[in-house]
Amino acid sequence: MKKTIILLTALLLAVSARSQSFQQAFFLDGYRLGYRYNPALQNQDGFLSVGQWENQNRNNFGAASFLYPRGDELVTGLHSSVSAQEFLGNLKDDNYFNNSISFNLVSYGWRKEKAYHTLEAGFRASYSASFPKEIFTILKLGTGESHYDLGGLSLGEKAFVELAYGYSRKLSDYISVGARAKLLVGLEALSYRLTRLDLTLSESIYEARLEADLDLTSSLNKITPTKDGYLSLNLSSKDRWRLPSGGGLAVDLGVVATPVEGLTLSASIVDLGGIFWYYGNAGKSQGTTTFTGMDNLSMEEIQEGKIGNQFQDELDALLASLKLKSVNNRTLLEAIPFNVNLAAKYQLPFYRALALGATGNYVSMKGMNYWEARGVLAWNPWNWLGVTANAGSGEHGAVWGAAINVAFKKFRLTAAYCDGFGGTIPYTSTPLKANNKMLTIGLTYDL
Repeated sequence: MKKTIILLTALLLAVSARSQSFQQAFFLDGYRLGYRYNPALQNQDGFLSVGQWENQNRNNFGAASFLYPRGDELVTGLHSSVSAQEFLGNLKDDNYFNNSISFNLVSYGWRKEKAYHTLEAGFRASYSASFPKEIFTILKLGTGESHYDLGGLSLGEKAFVELAYGYSRKLSDYISVGARAKLLVGLEALSYRLTRLDLTLSESIYEARLEADLDLTSSLNKITPTKDGYLSLNLSSKDRWRLPSGGGLAVDLGVVATPVEGLTLSASIVDLGGIFWYYGNAGKSQGTTTFTGMDNLSMEEIQEGKIGNQFQDELDALLASLKLKSVNNRTLLEAIPFNVNLAAKYQLPFYRALALGATGNYVSMKGMNYWEARGVLAWNPWNWLGVTANAGSGEHGAVWGAAINVAFKKFRLTAAYCDGFGGTIPYTSTPLKANNKMLTIGLTYDL
């Protein structure tokens, strides 16, 4: 039987999957934006940031969950040579990916006696998708026409501007506290949730009857219903919105303590808050579509990108069958992902430039919570150079990372990279296993 809906997994595999704080900020002595990790961290002098970019990709599955070697070929998990136990045993109850981007437009910091102040403006965006295990169970085991609760199948996107003021103060020679208040200005948000799926299967074709809810808002474009009450997704610059699509608040809180000489402890919670979105466009969609598909996938076809082309054709047919019926506008308060960070650093008494440490991080994100712990080695031999390396374990397996901070005159360049172990499909960037990847690049100027 041809099982073409496996093409849905191509969407998962085609996306290289900032919700996590830049933890190495605590170990780089010359890094100027450490207050973003813990608002209690202070710099000795003032600075001006001329931009920092962070991109994080996280997913709780990999290509190895869907592709299996059989002889000299790779086949999908729905192939008859792959048992249901082997295929379904490699999937989570909810299979997701999330991509987050954070761009710091400008930051300014200055010291006043024992206090340190910061001002910052930035842009943040994320998109995610979640696929429940049940959909693959249906495809693998087969079924007649029935109703299934697939509310876990969803797509989401958020984009907003962040304006922040931070204040930290030394209470004594041994302890500092800090806080940041953030104004969040919503630009765009999208939520698409599948609420019902009826499947009829035969040896050569699937017929799928789908129902879904859509919430969409944008400060850049307005989608107006057609005369028959359906929403058109053809955005036009003629229908510009001039007002934000949402507004909210968030706070960062932190404390840094030095109980004994050489030992520094840090605890912080970052991004505790949410945005009240006004969904000026809301809709319900329902429709019927069919899939006819393919039998096997070879490595050659994967490398040539044929799976992506076939998936695009099927996706276009699916979207064409799902008309969005306009319903009443909705408002919704949604929390942004927050981080809990713990860290300890000990500078070796015989060589203060070298430090050992550890970090712990927990990210609370709806349906995509994550934790990890790392050991860290930091080397800060001169004021113009700092280097760190780390390794540990997280919710999805072993992780590692490295960071460097280099100064030239009054400019400081920071770069960091974190990833998981497991490799990728040859000639592609598609991860074989679940991963948690983050890239950070930033430039500051000392005042």
